[in-house]
Amino acid sequence: MSAPRRVLITSSLAQHDPTALEILKAAGLTPDIRHSSPTWSVDEVVAALGDAPAVIASTERYTEEVFARAPELRVISRTGVGYDSVDVAAATQHGVAVTTTPGANDRTVADFAMALILALARRLFEADQSVRAGLWVRPEAVDMRDKVVGIVGLGAIGKHVARRAHGFECRVLAYDVVQDLPYAERYGIRYVPLATLLAESDFITLHAPLTAETRHLIGERELRAMKPTAYLVNTARGPLIDEQALIRALQEGWIAGAGLDVFEVEPLPDDSPLRGMDNVILAPHCAGISRESGQAMARLAAENVVAVLTGGQPVHCVNPKVLRR
Repeated sequence: MSAPRRVLITSSLAQHDPTALEILKAAGLTPDIRHSSPTWSVDEVVAALGDAPAVIASTERYTEEVFARAPELRVISRTGVGYDSVDVAAATQHGVAVTTTPGANDRTVADFAMALILALARRLFEADQSVRAGLWVRPEAVDMRDKVVGIVGLGAIGKHVARRAHGFECRVLAYDVVQDLPYAERYGIRYVPLATLLAESDFITLHAPLTAETRHLIGERELRAMKPTAYLVNTARGPLIDEQALIRALQEGWIAGAGLDVFEVEPLPDDSPLRGMDNVILAPHCAGISRESGQAMARLAAENVVAVLTGGQPVHCVNPKVLRR
């Protein structure tokens, strides 16, 4: 890299981490910080990219048209493990590597999912609102001991949730198309079909990737199959749940409540009925972000950019055959 090349940075994590920026600069790259939006048009994405060979990306969408109009682009580096805003097939066709940062925030997300489960069990936010309103109403809570926690997606994050749930003396069920039987045996996790998990769990927490197959994995049929005393937690991707069906479930008492960090449309629209529900805890897609995990993700994302542009091996590449070309 004899001449500095521009790296577009729309990820707020990378924008605010001095070490990540220094990693790029030390490799002869010039960080170009822009504040994006998931609603950016193709024209806006292309204009921001210009001739940049790399982007540390936020949630703006990278489509076939973007790749066709940004021929210099060689790597999209995502902070975290999600990449549903990128058309990976199109990226591969155009020779663009798509990288992620697995392991940087697995425990962080698991902590947050468990925090939502505990807050729902103890009805913590209702208690807080009662005191603030001067009412001193004590909501009826439940103990965690012997409750069943159902984990949909027993990958890296799901496994950390399972270990945390065991610490609270819960029983753990899991549903996954790929099963790690030695791990399940070691930690007393029982793999079951999704229908069984829905029917038996007191808390269901989602940790599956968003794909064509998992979109609306939890819809009206699944919500009606849950216990009326059960809670649903989602810290993965909003479209895993049919949000309109969930709203009906919460309004009509099919389930007891929900803890949601992600939504079908983000930010959550002002007119969403979820905003006015007492049996829902809402968060702004922040489960994977802490001081420590944010730094780790930003720095790994920067290292991935440098690795791809210098012919090295990134931490994780979603479409590794691009690197072999």
